[in-house]
Amino acid sequence: MKKKLLSVVLSMAMVMSLAACGNSDSAPASNNQDSAATTETTAPETQAAADTETAAADTNGAQTEAPATVPTIKDGVLMVGMEIGYPPMEYYDEDGVTAIGFDVEVANAVADYLGLELELVDTAWDGIFAGVETDKYDVIFSSVSITEERQASHNISEPYVSNHTVLIVPNDSEINSLEDLNGHSTAVQAETTSDYFMQERGAELGVELFQYDKVLNCFDELKAGRVDSVFTDSVVAAYYLGDDAANYKTVWENDELEPIGFCVKKGNDELTQILEDAIDALYADGTIKGIAEKYFGSDLTEGLR
Repeated sequence: MKKKLLSVVLSMAMVMSLAACGNSDSAPASNNQDSAATTETTAPETQAAADTETAAADTNGAQTEAPATVPTIKDGVLMVGMEIGYPPMEYYDEDGVTAIGFDVEVANAVADYLGLELELVDTAWDGIFAGVETDKYDVIFSSVSITEERQASHNISEPYVSNHTVLIVPNDSEINSLEDLNGHSTAVQAETTSDYFMQERGAELGVELFQYDKVLNCFDELKAGRVDSVFTDSVVAAYYLGDDAANYKTVWENDELEPIGFCVKKGNDELTQILEDAIDALYADGTIKGIAEKYFGSDLTEGLR
């Protein structure tokens, strides 16, 4: 903050003269506060007050700037739980240490918007929800499908991307539908919505279910011929098949969209709302759309917010 000190030495006679004339033309201090949004997380008290007034005066009623403080576990840091092994959502680059992917870039954008440092906590999927409830990290950005069970146990956001579950088989497979799984096998990543779907309907379908810790293992088993199919998310299937896509086919796709949100500890409503507002702002400026098109080749976020 810049301070101005005005020092004027006047004689007693002049003071009296001015008082008698009633002349009080001293100019008010100029206000150079910019009305544009700011992502600074700390500010002097007077600046914070001016920012609050600016936000309140926004006739659109939308949040145009990040809050001055964010209630995170570590001051100035957004700790994000993530299973970094689920491309194209979250995975390691070719160097084996740099995390990349859709969720990684969304989490980065949210942290930047809030003026926070991002810390990714690579966590096994089977313990990821327990981790957020025991304060190992602030939030999960890791392809968390929104289900009633998860909403009952955690704070789950509004969706920021959507997806479909699909059944993938080799081109020469006799499997052409879910019903054709009878007497065959399918691979899923354990404790995902794909796993829950198959656990619920597996006996009815007559399918042998194989559960793996990583979705990569599912596709390795399919390509090696040790399982007959893979049941997973459409964007994940497209990534893993890659150049081999011509050798495989999608024989079933869920008609219903599978919405994906972030997950915060149950009852931490303040942080949940701050992150929701950040996502809204990143939607409004096109940031999330750009990230989706980069990793999916299309916008899987349209109409969600």
